[in-house]
Amino acid sequence: MKKQALLCVILFSLTVTAALAQESYGYLDSLKRSVQTAKTDAARIARLEKLATFYMIIDRKQADVYSHQIQEIAEKSRDRDLMVKALVIDAARYYITGAGNRDDVDKARVSAECALELAKSSGLDGAEAEVYTVLALIARSKGESDKALNYNNLALSLVGADGNDSLRIDCLISLADTYMAKDERLQAFRNYLQALSIAEELGHYEPLMDIYRNLAGFYSILGEHEKAKDYLFKASKLTFRFKRPFDRTLIYREIGAVYTDAKQYDVATEYYEKLMMLSDSIQFDLFRVNGYLKILEQYLKSGQADKALTYLNSRTDLRDIMKRAGGEQYIYQTYGQTYYDLGRYDSAKYYYALAEPIFETKANPAVRFEFYIHQADLYSRLKQYDKSLAILQKANNIAKEIRDLGMKQRVAQAMDSTYQLLGDFKSAYLYNKQYNVYTDSLDLLATEKDLMVLEVANETKRREREEQKAEEELHARHNIQYMGITVAIVIVFMALAVLGIFRVSKTMIKALGFFAFIFLFEFIILLADNQIHHWTHGEPWKVMLIKIVLISLLLPLHHFLEEKVIHYLTSHHMLQHKDSLMSRLRRERVEDSEANAPS
Repeated sequence: MKKQALLCVILFSLTVTAALAQESYGYLDSLKRSVQTAKTDAARIARLEKLATFYMIIDRKQADVYSHQIQEIAEKSRDRDLMVKALVIDAARYYITGAGNRDDVDKARVSAECALELAKSSGLDGAEAEVYTVLALIARSKGESDKALNYNNLALSLVGADGNDSLRIDCLISLADTYMAKDERLQAFRNYLQALSIAEELGHYEPLMDIYRNLAGFYSILGEHEKAKDYLFKASKLTFRFKRPFDRTLIYREIGAVYTDAKQYDVATEYYEKLMMLSDSIQFDLFRVNGYLKILEQYLKSGQADKALTYLNSRTDLRDIMKRAGGEQYIYQTYGQTYYDLGRYDSAKYYYALAEPIFETKANPAVRFEFYIHQADLYSRLKQYDKSLAILQKANNIAKEIRDLGMKQRVAQAMDSTYQLLGDFKSAYLYNKQYNVYTDSLDLLATEKDLMVLEVANETKRREREEQKAEEELHARHNIQYMGITVAIVIVFMALAVLGIFRVSKTMIKALGFFAFIFLFEFIILLADNQIHHWTHGEPWKVMLIKIVLISLLLPLHHFLEEKVIHYLTSHHMLQHKDSLMSRLRRERVEDSEANAPS
């Protein structure tokens, strides 16, 4: 049994996304009040979006109320951008807790298609591209990766004309996610890298956070845990730099998950505890639920079902939140799996029976497949083989529908074992042959995966070499420019000195002196700018404060030096020194001539 695959399903993750993760309960109350004081429809919709997204987790009915208010405001505004945005918000909110609910997928699709029609009729290319990314997400959740790819290509063809870098990043990430769904990981990686390049150049928080998390997920799937950690730690630093403690709780959860996958359970627990401590400090109890879920997951993955049961029973707040969020079936399944691991099969059967009708009516095919596989295994343990076969046949139909080799292999193996227990060795042999065929195919894919890991590494090194070369070329170009400016400054001051030797207009000397010192001190500020931005990470108030201090020192020095030098030059002191020097040289020549003359 692939317990890791099961856990991806039964642990209904109440992860709060970047848009949601900006809130605390205290701020939530102020946000509700601020909706009434918002000066524009766009601002009012942005605040209502956060409320609608938040309540999708804890109260669907209230989330519907806020979504309806968004639609009403947009409709009354007659602003096509806002109207499309409102429909996109309504479609996207159903994915805040995952795409495991068929009703949610259908509702999201209806809103997205309405948004697409409106965007097309209004000639809004950027909005249309955004809708296509949502439609791609919906298609992926239904296993329709080819349809998703078509939506992604349409989105990218539109975003080029729109010229919106943030939207382009979203489109590239969505395209990469689709390639991941199609198991074309190298193509996915290339699109992730392209999105990363744009995000790093843009330097904005949200695009960088999105791509760091996506790349971490990509490397986690490949089993490259250290690479995944690298990107998650980058994301963590980003939350400190931009002061986003709410997002940091999400990153701590994901870092802990990578350590869990790497079987480094002690370190993973440290990050889950950090998550819960931070959720307490920001007074956002819902984030604590993420810690509960991940600790529970660790117990199940590490074979400590007794601790998982004790922990689950002690967390009544977790069960209440899951039920309010419409995820009670996952609680039932988690109880069922825990009792199964403890060998208490009757108790497991009871909880699976509670979960079954909800999964049948709400879950998407992939989620139902996982449920059926483990439910069938339970009935085999109970020696109810006919019941097990009936459930396995449901799983087999899903595997054929989705055309997933891994699913087909697991069903064939389970069918083989069950028919052997029934004494039907002919049927068992047929499924054993199928199992071997699927295993060979998966082994081939595993070999391809290893090759793909090497290709990803080579692609990464190639990109790093290109970046290093570009950086060196830029550095060399800057050095040439700095050298040119330095030479120009030296020439200007030499010209100023030459003017001081001759009797020229004071106005000319003053004009050239003014230009020379402006040139010099602006160059000093230019050199300081790079270091200032490095120290402050471009934070405006810090940059401004340092520049005020710097200018308060340089400006008096500038005026003092300029005044002294120009005064010295315009008073012709240099000319006097020149005359004195020439007279002295003539006198010395005369004396030498007299000394050398014949007596």
